[in-house]
Amino acid sequence: MFRIFSRIFSNIGIDLGTANTIVYVAEKGFVVNEPSVIAYKSKGNVLAIGKEAKEMFGKTHKGITVIRPLADGVIADFVAGEEMIRSFIRLAEIPRFFLNDIVIGVPTGVTSVEKRAVIESAESAGARRVYLVTEPMAAAIGVGINVLGSNACMIVDIGGGTTDIAVINFGGIVVDNTIRVAGDEMNEAIIRYVKNKYNLRIGETSAEKLKMDFGMVGDGPELEFQLKGLDAQTGLPHQIDVTSELFKEALKDVLNTIINSILTTLDKLPPELASDVIDRGIILTGGGSLLKGLDSYLREIVNLPVSRPGNALYCVAEGTRKILENFEMFKPVLFT
Repeated sequence: MFRIFSRIFSNIGIDLGTANTIVYVAEKGFVVNEPSVIAYKSKGNVLAIGKEAKEMFGKTHKGITVIRPLADGVIADFVAGEEMIRSFIRLAEIPRFFLNDIVIGVPTGVTSVEKRAVIESAESAGARRVYLVTEPMAAAIGVGINVLGSNACMIVDIGGGTTDIAVINFGGIVVDNTIRVAGDEMNEAIIRYVKNKYNLRIGETSAEKLKMDFGMVGDGPELEFQLKGLDAQTGLPHQIDVTSELFKEALKDVLNTIINSILTTLDKLPPELASDVIDRGIILTGGGSLLKGLDSYLREIVNLPVSRPGNALYCVAEGTRKILENFEMFKPVLFT
């Protein structure tokens, strides 16, 4: 009888990211991987979510509002956030009354008010119980690290709104640092640089696509591509030929901020854990870590091994999956 009910009611893991939301459903797998964007005709009248809504950015008339309910990794617009979570769960094809436990990844620096907003949004979507896990902890579990063991590991999770830096040991976070500088700030830095350097105006969506397709830091072969936008003086469409060298200059300040935060976190590290970090190095996770050459760029500066797993984008979501599958084992890393 218990097995029958456990199959009827669904447990869900959610990587609720500023840029993307990934949803895992027990016995179904990863069923949603969509941009954290929602489009309204009016509040309460959802026109589109995810990819479809993101494609509307900067292209709609006044009757349509396109927003990102999350800012810096947490829910900024409660009403839109609740509706977005509900919509993503609907995409997962789970009836509201069959929802059971939900595990959600949040930044380490989340405030009590922000935690409450996440929990209430999930409860409003139908969850019976909501558990939170810090994103670095979930990422470490997703990578396959024994977070409950005695060997410490250092995770740098670069998302859309935040970069979470944490050293994990014995199922807890020994030292951590959350900065609200990550993938979104990289996009903004590219927009500013292109305008100042080439007198060309581009949008956020264009900047993100350029970063994903051609972005590169550190050593590596230069890529040539066309930069398209509006001339800042004439307002007319214009395009120029550039190389990936522009990203090294455009992203320099953002990367320096992240690196300084890593160094600050290392400075707080207890001496007894230094050997573990030296042996294991730094593990990069999150969508922002996919910037080409970032691992080698960091390696040269911090003088430690730096690695990026193949599932960097899915690490947090994968961590929630493993938590749900081994709930009693990982219960100590959860909070409400």
